[in-house]
Amino acid sequence: MRMSGGARAHPGHDELQTVLDDADAVGRWQIDMRRRVVMADAIVSLLFGFTPEAGAAGIAFETFNGGVHPDDRAHVMQHILGCANVGGWFIAEHRVCSADGQIRRILARGKFDPDVTGTVVSGRGIVVDITQGDACDDPLVASRISQASLPLEHVVDRVLASYHALKALDEPKALALTESLLMELGFSLARAQMRARLAQLH
Repeated sequence: MRMSGGARAHPGHDELQTVLDDADAVGRWQIDMRRRVVMADAIVSLLFGFTPEAGAAGIAFETFNGGVHPDDRAHVMQHILGCANVGGWFIAEHRVCSADGQIRRILARGKFDPDVTGTVVSGRGIVVDITQGDACDDPLVASRISQASLPLEHVVDRVLASYHALKALDEPKALALTESLLMELGFSLARAQMRARLAQLH
C-alpha cells in the first residue's frame, strides 16, 4: 500500500533518513514481468512512497512507477518501459515522492532479461539515494535496449545475481560482503553519472 493518509501515517523525515543512513541509502528491487509485480526492499519501498511490508509482498509494476515524481515520470518511464518490453538496461537519475512526504533524488540502475524466446521475464536493479548531492531537478536517463552492458553494468549484474543466490542459500557472512560490494558499486554508478554530467557542461 502507498503511504498516504488513512491506513497508516507517514514516517517522519528524521525516521526515514535514519533508515536510509543505516542501510547506506542503497536499495534493491526485482520484478517478475509475467506477473508485472515488483519486489522491493525497505529502502526502495520507502523511497518510492510505499510501506516495507508492501514492497516485500509485491507491488504492481504500474502502481510502483507512481512513486516517480510526476514531472519526471513520462521521460523516465519512456526509457524504463522500453527496456521492460524487449530487454536491456537503464540508468536513471530522477526525483521520487518518498514515504515521509519529501521529494528525494535517486540514481536507479536496472536490467530486464528476456528468455530464449525473446520474452522479458524478469528484471532487477539497485537504487541509490543521492538527495544530499548537488543535482538539478531535470531527470537524466540513459538506456540500452537488447545490447551488451557497459563494463560497470556487467559487474553490477553479476554481483546482483550472486546476492540473490547467496540469499537463497542462507549464507549470512557472504551475503554481508556482497551487500557492501553492491553499496560501493551503487556509489560508483553515481560518481560515473556525475562525471558524465560534468563532461556535458564543458
